[in-house]
Amino acid sequence: MFAAGYLEGILTAKSMADAYRNVWPYFFKGFPEVEKKTKEFLNKQEKWIRKQISVASGFDEYWRHVQNIFAQYDGLQAGYQKVAETDKSLPNDYFVVQMLNAAGDLIDISHAVAPKTRIDINKMKYEEFMEYVNGRGMCSALIKLLPGFENIFMSHSSWFTYSNSYRIYKHYDFNLSGKNVASKSLSFSSYPGYLESLDDFYIMQNGLVMLQTTNMVFNTTIYDKVSEKSLLAWHRVRLANMLAHNGLEWSKMYAKYNSGTYNNQYMVIDLNRIKLKTGVEDGALYVIEQLPGIVKYADQTDILRAGYWPSYNVPFYEDIYEKSGYSLAVKKFGINFSYQLAPRAKIFRRDQGSVKTFDDMKRIMRYNNYKVDEYSDGNPCNTICCRGDLNAKKPESKGCYDTKITDYSSALSRRSIAISGPTLGTNLKPFSWTGIFEKEAHFGLPTTYNFDWVEMKPKLTV
Repeated sequence: MFAAGYLEGILTAKSMADAYRNVWPYFFKGFPEVEKKTKEFLNKQEKWIRKQISVASGFDEYWRHVQNIFAQYDGLQAGYQKVAETDKSLPNDYFVVQMLNAAGDLIDISHAVAPKTRIDINKMKYEEFMEYVNGRGMCSALIKLLPGFENIFMSHSSWFTYSNSYRIYKHYDFNLSGKNVASKSLSFSSYPGYLESLDDFYIMQNGLVMLQTTNMVFNTTIYDKVSEKSLLAWHRVRLANMLAHNGLEWSKMYAKYNSGTYNNQYMVIDLNRIKLKTGVEDGALYVIEQLPGIVKYADQTDILRAGYWPSYNVPFYEDIYEKSGYSLAVKKFGINFSYQLAPRAKIFRRDQGSVKTFDDMKRIMRYNNYKVDEYSDGNPCNTICCRGDLNAKKPESKGCYDTKITDYSSALSRRSIAISGPTLGTNLKPFSWTGIFEKEAHFGLPTTYNFDWVEMKPKLTV
């Protein structure tokens, strides 16, 4: 796997440097002390992992496959640095690859290592709180099972800073050995220099599909439970994708060595338990949620059988919801932060019944009619595909910048369709890096986003 990482580093080094330059300001511009402490945390954490690998990889298959992931990571580092040695325009720093792969985890690591960056919801005004939420709300997802079980659609729309919209869709096929290896091949949406999806949107060889959206942490005292002696979320996701044969195994695998960083809701769909036009077996959908010190998971197939599972940055499990501080957010700032009555919960509930085809899924996952929709209340981010740049009070280059969709038959051959760029919604203008956004970091990115859907598949047609 070192060779695979090395080749990717060589081939995508320039794009990796652009991605680094684009995302670094989001985390660290104006916060040198946070960057210093983040590097210290990541270096200590890597040192701990490598020690576990050296001790246990010879007899423990779990750590042997962690070793495989780190072999790919080390290869990526070596490939990138090889190019950077001769191309002086590229930043030649170990932190480039380290930061890119830890990007999701950094959202929480920064607050864990620098307590002064933590919010106090009790002291925040509504406008200040909404600015915080709009800057961190990440992703919408929908799993739609048709009424007669004729098909199942799985879809995901990414939200983050538009500077992070440098995309690469990846297909990995590794010659892995070991009695517990469940999937040697996987396809996923990704970015230059990332060995994970981040979004997340994965299709595995063995019939598992994994989607993810991020839950926010308003009760920031729980960051005290974040530990360096752990595996980051991206490590555990890659490991579970490799070794899990079903949703329960995936959940248990992911829960080990919880870092408490990149605190998400994960949805694992097992297509092997779905018999089209016949029935849906228990275990077809597992939902996993994480916080520092806790990972909660359970079979949610009963809800899926009723027609759909939506995901929109609000925790499903009550204890995760409470410990995250969402009930306090509802008490202080209103019902929009509740699980049942968040704007996207209402929109998904209203519109999911019309989904029957890929075109229907395209419409709902790119949906933004904030000027008219009563549930959006005039907010371009109170909808399925946010356009933060259209916020009248404080436009920001943040929001929904892609969508991926697959269905039952497509996923079995690791195919999907995808579109890049902020949504055009209902008569919205395309986003451009012009005007007030012209000076923001957008290395390697198009000036204007106005693209069509593209099919993603693991085998090239020449």
